[in-house]
Amino acid sequence: MTIRVGRAVLILLLLPAVTSAQSIAPISANDNRRPAGILASNVLTLNLVAERGQWQPEGPNGRTLSVYAFREEGGSLLIPGPLMRVRTGTEIHVSIRNAISNTPLHVFGLQDRPAIRAAAVMVPPGETRDMVFRAGAPGTYHYWAAASGHAFAERTDVDSQLSGALVVDPPGVQPDDRIMVIGLWVKPGTIGNAGNNIGTINGTSWPATDVLEYRVGENVRWRIINLSSDNHAMHLHGMFFDVVSTSDGLTSQPLSSRPLTEVTHAMPPGSTFDMNWRPERAGNWLFHCHMTVHMMGDPAAHNMAEHMDEPSGGMAGIVVGIRVTGTSVAKTAASSATPRRFTLHLREEPNRYGTKPGYRVDVEGIETSRVSDARVPGPLIVLQRDEPVEVNLVNELHAATAIHWHGIELESYYDGVPGWGGMPGSTTPSIKPGQSFIAKFTPSRAGTFMYHEHSADDDQLGGGLYGPLIVLEPGQRFDPATDHIFIAGHDGPEFDGQPREPVVVNGKAAVPAGVPVNFPLRAGVPNRLRLINITPGLPALTFVLTDGFDTVSWTPVGKDGAELPPAARVSREARQLVAVGETYDFEITPKTDERLWLNVVRGNGEWIVQTRLVVRP
Repeated sequence: MTIRVGRAVLILLLLPAVTSAQSIAPISANDNRRPAGILASNVLTLNLVAERGQWQPEGPNGRTLSVYAFREEGGSLLIPGPLMRVRTGTEIHVSIRNAISNTPLHVFGLQDRPAIRAAAVMVPPGETRDMVFRAGAPGTYHYWAAASGHAFAERTDVDSQLSGALVVDPPGVQPDDRIMVIGLWVKPGTIGNAGNNIGTINGTSWPATDVLEYRVGENVRWRIINLSSDNHAMHLHGMFFDVVSTSDGLTSQPLSSRPLTEVTHAMPPGSTFDMNWRPERAGNWLFHCHMTVHMMGDPAAHNMAEHMDEPSGGMAGIVVGIRVTGTSVAKTAASSATPRRFTLHLREEPNRYGTKPGYRVDVEGIETSRVSDARVPGPLIVLQRDEPVEVNLVNELHAATAIHWHGIELESYYDGVPGWGGMPGSTTPSIKPGQSFIAKFTPSRAGTFMYHEHSADDDQLGGGLYGPLIVLEPGQRFDPATDHIFIAGHDGPEFDGQPREPVVVNGKAAVPAGVPVNFPLRAGVPNRLRLINITPGLPALTFVLTDGFDTVSWTPVGKDGAELPPAARVSREARQLVAVGETYDFEITPKTDERLWLNVVRGNGEWIVQTRLVVRP
């Protein structure tokens, strides 16, 4: 990268903040469909302006925010900023003028790729800096700027939207994809709980976000870019996708030879990933961040349970709707077998958490067990691949609810998203108090899944309406002596006068006296460890398996219910980040002399729960 002064080919101009509402320009959402600038003789010429504007990410009837944003010269202010998209080898010229009074501007990401660290250019107030760099390795990248010396993760308010996508395509490839930039605005002086933040995709918040339309069997490619200050766990309903490339914004890592098959992908701030998928069933679907704080909106003004049957599904925030038309493709062979029928009673326990109720799931019609004697999670449901089931969901609560079969490939109507799921003319209803709903599906793959309350409120999810769902191969039986489930969730409302979320694993929290929870393993044979995170909002839980003080090794065998191919089953260090909505399966063969501990750690390194794995002959 070179820096020149005085030659302006691509201009970023920051104008002073103004106070008159009449003089502040409106900001439009950028769907990232049109590359900015003029490309000639393999040189991109682009003139940008950045200034304060009025942003309505929730739509014309939502809140109006005053933030900085970029625009092309002569065009409208955009969030995210104008898309820089070129082919590898293209030369890009940048000229930046900082017109923010008394505040230096720091600009990052305008540099050759790949790169080891982000190159920063500091532009003093009222001055101009010119840069030239070349588009290098193909990949999904980004650029961003900050005022007042803010770091990337500190851009939560006025400069939180000063960023945009930078995509480098291989030569000879015609782009055929969608780019989605995740943003987050946080109210100054708050910690970012629901109501104090607005999460967006391409500058808008659900239900104002675009509804994407596809045909069954169509090849779909998305590029997802996290330009917010928080982690996200991006979840696709009803179908799996392949992650074919990841990036930290500086270096792209193609995975085309061994893509990751998932339904949920963890995204740290500044990261990107490219995904391919193919719609297999017609209907309405969702792609969203699984952290409830990022899909709830303002609970004080918009109670989700009271809006479940609206087209928004009661949600707001980092959510995209998907409408698939055509004829659904059967994932399993048609079966004449009588469906396996059973009932889930969804029950309420008054005053379990002070004045707030707790919730309980009881199963009738099939044999079930629980992962512990604690009051959460719900019972373990064990099904078989290719066996049709019909689940009668009986609501015995005082509020409406719905159950989502997380990771299960099924028809949209039974997916558990009231007001949105299904198809036009046949939309999924919420389950009202005293009513029931029959969910029908046939599991098409064996693996680790979960069921949980969807879109009503944090209290139902944290209070117990969740549990593990295991699908086995036909004829296989679940053996708790060698098959072990560790499901992280809540035992109580989040942030209800507590300094920390009430996180538990298998319903157990850290004992004040330091006495760990004991869990038996069988020595000398493969043991399967199934790790699940269904906390409402902890996307960076890490499970660590140690022998005394030393981290041991384990072998990955599954992700989100998808079995890993043999080439991916390579023994590695037993440390795994499990984001909200993710499941991971590992195998270990323990020895009788090992002193095994399974530790669950927050993203900041704080221990949450420690479980002693007692190895028995």
